[in-house]
Amino acid sequence: MNRRGIAFRPSVTGIFIAAISAAIFAAALLVPECGSNGWAADPSDREKDGVTDGANRVVARIGDNTITVGELEKRLASLSTADLLAYGQTPDEAKRNYLSRVMIPEILFLQGAIDREMHIDPAMRARQAEQLKRYLLIKLRDETIAASKIGPEEIAAFYADNATKYKSPALVMVWRILVGSRDQAMRIIRELGREPLAKDFDAIAKQHSQDKTTGLRGGNLGYLTEEGVSSDGKTQVSPDLVKAAMTVRDGEIVGQPVPEGSGFAVVWRRGSMPAQSRSLADEAQNIKRTLEEYRVRAAEETLIEKLRNEHASILVPNGTQLIEIKGGGELGQPDKPGRIVRRPGKTTPLPTPRGLR
Repeated sequence: MNRRGIAFRPSVTGIFIAAISAAIFAAALLVPECGSNGWAADPSDREKDGVTDGANRVVARIGDNTITVGELEKRLASLSTADLLAYGQTPDEAKRNYLSRVMIPEILFLQGAIDREMHIDPAMRARQAEQLKRYLLIKLRDETIAASKIGPEEIAAFYADNATKYKSPALVMVWRILVGSRDQAMRIIRELGREPLAKDFDAIAKQHSQDKTTGLRGGNLGYLTEEGVSSDGKTQVSPDLVKAAMTVRDGEIVGQPVPEGSGFAVVWRRGSMPAQSRSLADEAQNIKRTLEEYRVRAAEETLIEKLRNEHASILVPNGTQLIEIKGGGELGQPDKPGRIVRRPGKTTPLPTPRGLR
């Protein structure tokens, strides 16, 4: 009864809050045992000690949902002591507060979302499906890697089969301008100077180089081996170009034109990479991870094929024809054959010899 003598009935919300408070109070009597640090005991320690009884005891019940001792214990064990101190200065206080401030509100919010039927919203179902798929793939990865028994012999065999990946020769980056005469090549060398700017070399290569393919990219031949082969294997030039580039430092132009076929080349050494050789011991862990990835991908393919056989069915084999992807990436229904698309007419009349039309 208030000051005016009007009596109020207890609201549903008040009754609900009182019920939750009672549940929290009851949960405090059933919280898990403490570990050596005074907080939650590690579940693995309890199993080692043979203490597994009571893990399924309920510490809180909210609607049809429950929180058990085991669930609370697992959540508490994932927190550091510093994190737990944010919920209370004593172990009992921290346990009660974590239960009431974190775990119970989580379930209440979940129930609130269900009450609003958010769980059947298409966008939410898509997000749930994505999360479940992600969790499934993480679980599959962990199980596959745990079951992988990749030994030294398999690692050594992979290293031998892919030796070129772990041993590479010295490489030099060469840009060159191919012209018809020595005199023209010398004029370009003098114009560019000993250490030219890339934009200047690029402009002259595009204008004067007889090799139009490389000239369009500024004369860039890429990284070349001693034999004149590019690192990607797509380009082959005269080894004399590389030999000439080896006589100067990175960033310098070769002082004399280099004969190439019936013409002469202006050679610029842009950079270099030393020969590399990584031993089996250096690469063992990387190879192991690579082989694990192969097995994970194989496990994913096996699982998707199994699930496809068990669950997939195509109700409308030609259903995808009902959707058209336009040139700009827009989605829509395809136009019917013979359909005339009417465009909206102009709203402003235009002057003609017969007046406005």
